[in-house]
Amino acid sequence: MFNASEYFENCNSKLKLCVDNKYKFSRVTGIEYLEDVLDDLKQPAYLAVDDTDDGVTVREGAGYFVKRVITVFILRRYKITDQADRETKLAETRLIRNKLTAKLIKDSNTNADLMFLDKTRFPYKEVPGYFASGTCGIYFFVTVKEPTNLCHNNNDWYE
Repeated sequence: MFNASEYFENCNSKLKLCVDNKYKFSRVTGIEYLEDVLDDLKQPAYLAVDDTDDGVTVREGAGYFVKRVITVFILRRYKITDQADRETKLAETRLIRNKLTAKLIKDSNTNADLMFLDKTRFPYKEVPGYFASGTCGIYFFVTVKEPTNLCHNNNDWYE
């Protein structure tokens, strides 16, 4: 099973743009609850992964799969009165998203945990408006569809 938090924490420690610009890795619970980010607004930048486990079980062919959508946030602080600085920092977060997407695609060819990565689409959104007093960024979605065993076993049940 793909461990997104572990994967992106590793990416954060190796991607030059993240290391050079001091991105802090965090785990969060969706855009409504960016706890680690909002609790520590002193950091210049954040790479955060939503660690909630939301998904859907789907049938494909003769089997069943658990389809999980993982949200990755790339957030950068900027001078709140300087729109040029905001655009520069936003461009950086877009570039990091592209680099992470390229790495996911590359790693899906050699990393067994990414064998079921959906490589057909990687939707993304820009963080809206004035978020967290001078923080801009982008978040994107990674979909993994992994096989699951839904075979009924009578031994699991009391008669």
